[in-house]
Amino acid sequence: MTRAPPSAASGEPTPDLQPAMAQRLRRINLDLLPVLHTLLHTRSVTASARALGVTQPAVSKALRQLREVFDDDLILSRGSEARLSERGRSLVRPLAALLGDLDLLLEPPRPFDPQTEHLRIVFKTADYVSVLLAPKLAKICAAEAPHVELLFLEPAGAGFDNPDQVDFSIVPRPVGQTFGKRIEHMALWSDDMACIASSRDTRWGDVITPAEFRLARQVVYQVGERSALARAGLIQPTSVLEVAPVCEVPNFLVIGAIVEEAECLALVPRKLAQELKRSRDIRILEIDFPNRRLDIDAFWTTQAGAKRGHAWFRTLLARVAQQMAGVAD
Repeated sequence: MTRAPPSAASGEPTPDLQPAMAQRLRRINLDLLPVLHTLLHTRSVTASARALGVTQPAVSKALRQLREVFDDDLILSRGSEARLSERGRSLVRPLAALLGDLDLLLEPPRPFDPQTEHLRIVFKTADYVSVLLAPKLAKICAAEAPHVELLFLEPAGAGFDNPDQVDFSIVPRPVGQTFGKRIEHMALWSDDMACIASSRDTRWGDVITPAEFRLARQVVYQVGERSALARAGLIQPTSVLEVAPVCEVPNFLVIGAIVEEAECLALVPRKLAQELKRSRDIRILEIDFPNRRLDIDAFWTTQAGAKRGHAWFRTLLARVAQQMAGVAD
């Protein structure tokens, strides 16, 4: 069966149509189209000049040019009466639609309106980040952006899977720097690693040494099978101390319960340790290790960043990050 050629009704010019289209466009001054639109409705040079706010000779000149372009009289005069030619009548509706589309195309983009527009923002991040960010973001959105939906997903691995389907991947800076090209980022907050222990576990003082931690029972956060990123210390700088874990878990929040019940030790970001302490009988110890700093950034692809509302949401994310930076540890 012979396949029909692509139809112009599809709205997508095929490659073989583009040269012909370009040639036709070169024949016409686009400034003539509003004049043609007015002439087709008034059928009068004088009335069109008045409506357009230009001189009658200017409209007469435009009409001559349009008749040459379309190879048609467009407007036919019979005495004091004027009517449209068949070609003129056929142009009325498509020309009106074209001018409407051109107006939308050339109109400067309006700012995103969080009060009325819908927006779905997808995060891929660890539950530690969700615990810190989600309540603050949801509170602001409830007051300022009632149609914004937030979706937090935990990573299945350490990479940036399906990046264009994720608006923000919020991870430690060294992890984000492995994501490759065409990735933009924004610094959110700085944290440091702390050790948590059960309040009933009296073996430890307020400060624990790396040697003491290595000898202790450990519970650790892991993504997949102790990924290369974790082994390289990119997920958290103190992971080199986690040499003998007795329990590995894919999320941070359960670590508090395990530490409390099993009297293990764990190294976690300090902001998380403070959150866990609110609901668990644990205490926070200092780890005597030189590299404890943890910088958390938001990463996104160029395509995700072009999404309507994404730039607005980045300003909201920056506001929350400033709030977090202003909270005393």
